[in-house]
Amino acid sequence: MLSVLYSMPSVCPVFHAIYLSCIPDSPTMLSVALSLGAVLVFLLLLVVQRVRTEGAWALWWHDNYLEKLKDFLSGTTRPVRMLRHVQKVAEHGDAQSVLAAVDSYCSNVEWAMNVGDLKGQILDAVVLETRPRYVLELGTYCAYSTVRMGRLLPPGARLISIEMNPDYAQVARKILHHAGLDTQGEQPAEGTEQPSAQRRWRLQEALIYTTLHCLQLPLQLFSRNPPNPLGSSLPRDRSSERQQPGKLQTCKVEILVGSTSDLIPQLKKKLDIDTFDFVFIDHWKVSYLKDTKLLEECDLLRPGSVLLADNVICPGAPEYLHYVRTSPRYESQYFPSQLEYLQVEDGMEKSVFLG
Repeated sequence: MLSVLYSMPSVCPVFHAIYLSCIPDSPTMLSVALSLGAVLVFLLLLVVQRVRTEGAWALWWHDNYLEKLKDFLSGTTRPVRMLRHVQKVAEHGDAQSVLAAVDSYCSNVEWAMNVGDLKGQILDAVVLETRPRYVLELGTYCAYSTVRMGRLLPPGARLISIEMNPDYAQVARKILHHAGLDTQGEQPAEGTEQPSAQRRWRLQEALIYTTLHCLQLPLQLFSRNPPNPLGSSLPRDRSSERQQPGKLQTCKVEILVGSTSDLIPQLKKKLDIDTFDFVFIDHWKVSYLKDTKLLEECDLLRPGSVLLADNVICPGAPEYLHYVRTSPRYESQYFPSQLEYLQVEDGMEKSVFLG
């Protein structure tokens, strides 16, 4: 019918015009398609650049998008996926192998907010310099920093780590056990996953990582860590002198589950510890200042106690930084670095309690 109208424009000029407007103009459509493609490429490059260099974008991309998408597709959580990777590739009883497995996983497979290998060198150096016997960690997560500190502490030392999330604490205990660190309390059961569940997970894993690798590839190409910006200013890392794989004489590690505001006042009586030599602060950033003041009020710090706070730039802890830098009770030093496994600016603040 429309072809008839097209052949008779004088009979029905209105329908003739409508018909002509329905015929695609190939050069025009191609130009539109190319323009849309160019806009999409520009937006993709813009997102990649922002995620690489801006903390808010990086945290949104990795924590609010990729993590939730992988959780939904796999039916597991990021800590569980990390644990399975560690159990699969890391040598049992070798803390350094566990750290390398986590670093490899977070650099190449799935980002996670551990201390990371670059800032981990700062943590190692401060621990070796301080030589603490009583250590408090605020925020365990998957025990990456717990393993880093524990492998450097002498036998008989005590490392107390507080974690609010019981699921994270369960994963942390299993990773510590795999690293060969002596954890107090119930030991995690080994081999509890059924073969059929393992096969299902392998299929899901292959599907997830194949599907999502294209989303992370542009970021991975530009997110390799540069050399340590501190260079020779850090004390020499003697961790290799302190540990022989498979022959690690460990400190005692205990994970307490609950909020820091509830547990910190109980530490003296609950653990029979007078003061801590070293405190690593790496939990909720809004709680940095509140919990530091709580440690002071509970007399858990002595003159010479060292506090090391992570992520003071990204996501940031401005109130905490202002307090330790202006208070006469502290002498502070800032260590510039990058957000773990990315090139986003971050840093750590070392503060010595003066009394």
